[in-house]
Amino acid sequence: MKTKSVSMRRLYRALIVFAVAVSVISFAAPATAAPASAGATKAPATASAPPAMKPAGPTVDWYTAPVQGQYYTLGSLDPDSGYMFRLELTDEYAAIGMLKLSREFSTVTHKKRYESDPKAYNKQILEHPEKDDGHYCLLNPVVYEKARYLTLATRRYGIEMEGQSKPTWLPAKGWQRIKTKAPEGDDSQSLSFEMKVYRGSDKQDAVKHPYLRLTKTYTVRKNDYTVQVTLRVENLSDRPLKVGIDQRGPTGVPREDRRSDLRFLAWGQLAAPKQAEAKLRAKGKLSSDDLGRYSPIREITDNKPILWVGQTNKFFVSVLYLRPEITQRLQAANYQPEFYYGVAMESDNSRTPFTGVKIPSLALGAAGKSGAVKTLTFDLFAGPKKRAMFDDAKAELFKKQYKDLNYLDTIHFGACFFTIPLLTFGMMRLLNVLSMVALGNYGVAIILLVTLVRLVLHPLTKRSQVSMMKMQKMAPQIAKLKEKYANDKETLNKEMMRVYKEQGTKPLLGCLPMLLQMPIWIALFTGLNAAVELRHAAFLPVWITDLTAPDALIEFGRELPLLGASLNLLPILLTVAMFLQTKINPQMAGATSPDQQKSQSMMKYMMPGMMLVFFYQAPSGLTLYIMASTTASVLEQVVIRKHIREKEAAEAAAVTTVHVPGKGFRDSRPKKSKGPNWTKRPW
Repeated sequence: MKTKSVSMRRLYRALIVFAVAVSVISFAAPATAAPASAGATKAPATASAPPAMKPAGPTVDWYTAPVQGQYYTLGSLDPDSGYMFRLELTDEYAAIGMLKLSREFSTVTHKKRYESDPKAYNKQILEHPEKDDGHYCLLNPVVYEKARYLTLATRRYGIEMEGQSKPTWLPAKGWQRIKTKAPEGDDSQSLSFEMKVYRGSDKQDAVKHPYLRLTKTYTVRKNDYTVQVTLRVENLSDRPLKVGIDQRGPTGVPREDRRSDLRFLAWGQLAAPKQAEAKLRAKGKLSSDDLGRYSPIREITDNKPILWVGQTNKFFVSVLYLRPEITQRLQAANYQPEFYYGVAMESDNSRTPFTGVKIPSLALGAAGKSGAVKTLTFDLFAGPKKRAMFDDAKAELFKKQYKDLNYLDTIHFGACFFTIPLLTFGMMRLLNVLSMVALGNYGVAIILLVTLVRLVLHPLTKRSQVSMMKMQKMAPQIAKLKEKYANDKETLNKEMMRVYKEQGTKPLLGCLPMLLQMPIWIALFTGLNAAVELRHAAFLPVWITDLTAPDALIEFGRELPLLGASLNLLPILLTVAMFLQTKINPQMAGATSPDQQKSQSMMKYMMPGMMLVFFYQAPSGLTLYIMASTTASVLEQVVIRKHIREKEAAEAAAVTTVHVPGKGFRDSRPKKSKGPNWTKRPW
């Protein structure tokens, strides 16, 4: 019995220890949420931890509707419809899947197909929209591995309730399309998405407690490159809330130039109370270390307030602007926005920026009370970088907002430090005027520009040719001076300048016409790098069909050494024209030594060869200008030199020599030799 009682006491002790252990474990273990219904999007729990030593209650979580993955459209791709683009919207984050411009095409071939039969082209797109690859797609989704970046995606929202020190950020999934009030008239279209946020222990319980409603509306208008986006945030609970919004900006602007990637991260900052300035950051400066990381734009600026953020390429731009509550201002300071950028991989070898703006906190009163609703308004501009549209109040599609926000400075003129924007814009204006004279043909306009420049510079060119021909005749005299003063450079220069002055020549005149044309070349080159008016502008039906790209007479389909992907005929013709020009140019004075003659002979071949290398991949519009200018110069030199020879022959024929019998005048006769013993008498 004693043994049995001892065993029973040990058993009782073991049971007590086990019970205590179970109790401790049950109090220490975290509470788990009730399983959500199928298809529901469940956010992490935000309920505060239960008091110590008390049993935990059911977990309270956030719920939204399931994701559907539907696509919808706004606008039109028919250029005659008046809409500038077509939006493809998705209920995934209530974002823009793609934005295609109705008046711009991806290739010259598609543009020709449209121009040949617009009705058939539009009909094919309406019947098979999924096969449309002709219209220019300015905004695209960027998908890399498991990440998906969409334009204007409302990615996250943050909720901060009473008693919390910071908001809880949740993924903004569960958007659904809702019926939108039809806009008045036929000049606009709208589409809305809605997302409701519930809170409860499970879905059945949560639908009884709606806390938040987000309503996002897209509106597009005819003859307008701006998409207006409103985001309405409404408190549905009986408690005050603070709500934050993470809104993505433009994403997926494509590469336009095949020679170099001229894409930039762009932002506008406040320079004065009512003055904005635009800044660009080259895509190449975006580090791979920033992949997927959010970086505030203020970190790469001088801490000036940011107004808008976006992306640009060679000819197009897309920016997102947060409108202020006070219309007289440019900055939405009341929202305390944090504009940011990041880096995404669009392919294994290429990076692209993504952009966005974060609104940290919107104070919302309880449902039914004042301040229970806040509305954010965004303007998304997506279109070509046309100077007149941004700067000229009389131009088509101009909006004062474009000028106030300084979208004009998103036009990038390249890396040439000689670029003068005023001269470049003036050159493009002149080309636009000449294109009207040429019935819209910018190639003919470039030739007319060459003619105009040659006419203006003709008097100077003529003086230059006369000076060069005189210097050619002075070559033996200059050679003697160089031989005589070979060891005295200072005296040689003085004597040469004296001879030039006596003959009425100026050495610099020979280079002056070319020097005066250099700013025009640079302005035209930079203009071709940025003028969307010349994109896909043709000179001839089958050749030089895009003045902003190489002429590409024959496409190889793959890269070949030295030639690249195409055979460009225009640079070869330019090389021939420049070689002919060097052949007829007068030789410089003083080039009589074998080394100097050899050097001049080498330059005849080196200069045309260098031009072939420099301009083989250059825009055909610039090559056409230099080709036309060189050809005009050759013809002009031939005419001027012929005129000079005829004038010299006429002057020589006009000189008459008269022979008088007998001795000539004493002053004209040579003096006789006085002899060695001759001395002048003193009287």
